[in-house]
Amino acid sequence: MKLNAFKYIVMLAAWAMATACTDITDYPDGRMSFDDIFQNPKLVGGYMNSCYINAVGDYSQRYADHTFLASATDEAHDTDDAVGGYMYQWNSGFMTPFSVPFYWQEIKNGSVSKRANVWEYYQAIRRCNIMVDRVETATIRLDSERESYRGEARGLRSYYYLELIRNYGGVPLVLDNVSEHEDDWGSATKASFSDVARQIIKDSRAVIYDNTFLGWTSGVTDQAMCRWNKAMSAAVMSEAALYAASPLNNDGTITWADAAEICKEALDLCTSNGYSLVTRQPENDFLRTSYNPYDYFFVSSIDTRAVNDTESIIYSKSRLEGWQYSGRPTTEGQSAAGSCPSQELVDCYETLQGEMPVLGYSDADHLHPVLNPKAQYDEQNPYANRDPRLMASVYYHGSRLMPLEEENLVDTREGGNCQLSATQVRYTRTGYYLRKFSSPSSSRSGNNDGFMRRIRLAELYLNYAEAANEAATDGKAPAAAVRAVNRVRARVGMPELPEGLTQDEFRTRVRNERRVELAYEGHRFYDVRRWKILDQTDRLVTGMKVAADGRFERFVVSRRSAYTDKYLRLPVPGDEVARLMMQTGVNFQNPGWQ
Repeated sequence: MKLNAFKYIVMLAAWAMATACTDITDYPDGRMSFDDIFQNPKLVGGYMNSCYINAVGDYSQRYADHTFLASATDEAHDTDDAVGGYMYQWNSGFMTPFSVPFYWQEIKNGSVSKRANVWEYYQAIRRCNIMVDRVETATIRLDSERESYRGEARGLRSYYYLELIRNYGGVPLVLDNVSEHEDDWGSATKASFSDVARQIIKDSRAVIYDNTFLGWTSGVTDQAMCRWNKAMSAAVMSEAALYAASPLNNDGTITWADAAEICKEALDLCTSNGYSLVTRQPENDFLRTSYNPYDYFFVSSIDTRAVNDTESIIYSKSRLEGWQYSGRPTTEGQSAAGSCPSQELVDCYETLQGEMPVLGYSDADHLHPVLNPKAQYDEQNPYANRDPRLMASVYYHGSRLMPLEEENLVDTREGGNCQLSATQVRYTRTGYYLRKFSSPSSSRSGNNDGFMRRIRLAELYLNYAEAANEAATDGKAPAAAVRAVNRVRARVGMPELPEGLTQDEFRTRVRNERRVELAYEGHRFYDVRRWKILDQTDRLVTGMKVAADGRFERFVVSRRSAYTDKYLRLPVPGDEVARLMMQTGVNFQNPGWQ
């Protein structure tokens, strides 16, 4: 593993200058021991900043080729298929342990730029371990800073481990390997998913209950934005417990009852400390570019998150650039349609009366939907009378490009302004374009697109609802679980779920609610894996054609190969597996990727 000692001050200085929190350029030459670093208050602050180098930050460049992880699920199909891009390689089953794109991002060190994968979170974990180990005896100006650093380091470490286990499953759990030199991994062993999850929960609770300095929100300045806080630890704890109890990872150590209790604890902590679902209506400059509070939440150009955003817990610092890489061909400067929503995703949006229009498919190709007669769904007017989140998330044929402009519409027919194309990357593959995160006012002349949220309060409601339902022993959906889902639905005016749902019925509803509410936020990829339903969801993606006479017709966009058990986990990077094999004699690779 690439866990070299952090000894070159130029690296430290680069990160400190990037965050504008600490200036340590008084030491240009560079070589210093950890003792030297932790005896200087400025360098201690800089080292703390270095713990953030792999952290929550710029999700706009998180995935290769500017695409969304949704394109590796049944949520979407990416136009990079025309040029054999990363998503095509993944969905076709051509990926190897040496060429997996997910969670790669640009990390800059001075003028050098490189791509890093999730496994390299171990670099940041090492820094966090060193900070936790050294902070008690470090030379620090204020006790409040010492306590803040202690909490930030443990919180960040828990987040990095969460990202590791949800991608790779069980991984080496390293908490005290803090030597000055490159670490000896000869005795490394793979901890179970539950072992790591328990450590995450332990660290999270320490941040929440034992740290008196960290608050529940980040600061309002750019310097303080995205600094670790207690709500982040609560969110990480919630997700770790949910994942640990799920079928893919459940070994009986963390039960569904445990997960329900932990998820409720996290939710209550956040809601009692200022977090709530954003219900603000579009106004002022967004009067013409946003439909409803849900839409406004994702595309607001006046989003001062730390002040007015009461829902986001872990989020990016930079806006997405959907107008260019996942936009409409009517947008100035657009270069690719990118991640195009699937018909399967569109089918999941209920009617305004709370009925599922499509109950399933009578054929393997999803061309013949099983319609719900209660929904009164019209296949030739398929987008009418639907959950407002559909209109806020997807551009479909007949969508208004600006909410108040009736005459300016999306036309996906042949020759239309947003026509289907099987070859041109600027045009949709599925008959749909992504609207979520994307402001209609964005273009080359100005990016007003929204921010990616890694975890937000709506997810915590749904985490608790799912866990509480799975923990039920009487076959009935718990009333508290139903209320949690209804809180999320109420934001967009969707009716409450019916009373008297069985445990199985509610499971279907809450999973669908996650799919609709959290669309394109990176959750679907992990949800279908932890539920172990990948083989049911990821065999193909369909779209919708519109004929010249306006008739709608479903069609198969692509057939996929990445749905076997092998794909339940990402492969550990091949070079890391080889390095560990040399040091331990053990193959750390996940099943099927050897």
